[in-house]
Amino acid sequence: MKKVLLIALFGATGIATPAFAADQNVVTLQDVLVQALQATPTPAAAPARQAPAPRPATAAAPAQAPAPPGTATPVPPAPPFPPQPAPLRPTANVRFDVTITDTGGAKPVTKTLSLTVTPGNNNASIRSSARPTPDPTSQVQIVGPGPFVQPGTVNLNVDVRAVSWVETNAVRANVTVEYQPYVPDAKVQPGAVTASATSAFFDGKRTQILSTADPISDRKTTIEVTATILK
Repeated sequence: MKKVLLIALFGATGIATPAFAADQNVVTLQDVLVQALQATPTPAAAPARQAPAPRPATAAAPAQAPAPPGTATPVPPAPPFPPQPAPLRPTANVRFDVTITDTGGAKPVTKTLSLTVTPGNNNASIRSSARPTPDPTSQVQIVGPGPFVQPGTVNLNVDVRAVSWVETNAVRANVTVEYQPYVPDAKVQPGAVTASATSAFFDGKRTQILSTADPISDRKTTIEVTATILK
C-alpha cells in the first residue's frame, strides 16, 4: 500500500502533526485543519457597549399663529402716565396787582390797584368812584329852568373772582376791570373801558389782559395783572 506523509504546520497553535498512512485511510489536510480549530480555545467575546441614554427633548416654544388676512394687529397698551404732583394746598395768599396805563393824551396816566386773595374759589373786589370839581366851561344847562349839571361820576372798579391753584407757582382767576378815564381840560371825556378775562397767572409774571383804543380820540388803554404768591 502506498504511504502518504502529510505535515501541517500551524504558527498560531504551534502544532506539527505528521501523519503516515499505513494500511489506513489517507488523512486529508482539511480534516487536520478542522481538528486544530476545534481544539483552539475560543476567545471570550468583548462586552457589548452600552448605548448612551437618550437626551430628554427640550420643549419647543409654541409658534405664534399668523393673524388671518384683514385682521388688525393688536396694539400693546400704552404705559401708564407718571403720577401728577398734587396741587399746592391753599395755605398761601396771592396778591393781584392790576396796572392801568393810559397813553396818547397830553400826559400818560398810570394807576395800580392791589388785592390779596386766598386761593380756594375766593373773590376780592375794589369799588372806587369820584366826582370831578365843577368846571363852568364844561357845565351844560338843561333846557328850561333848573340848575347847572356837572359831569357824571368817574368809576374805577376791579373784581378778582374764582381764584384757584393751577400749579405750585400759578393760579387761575377771573379779573374784571371797569375804568372811566378823565381828562380835566377835554371837551369830551374818553369812553369807559371794561375788561374781563379768565387766565392763568404765574408767580411774579406780568400778564396783559387788555389793550384797547378810545373810539373818539387817539387815547390807548392797557391793563396788566401780576400775581405774586406771598410765602
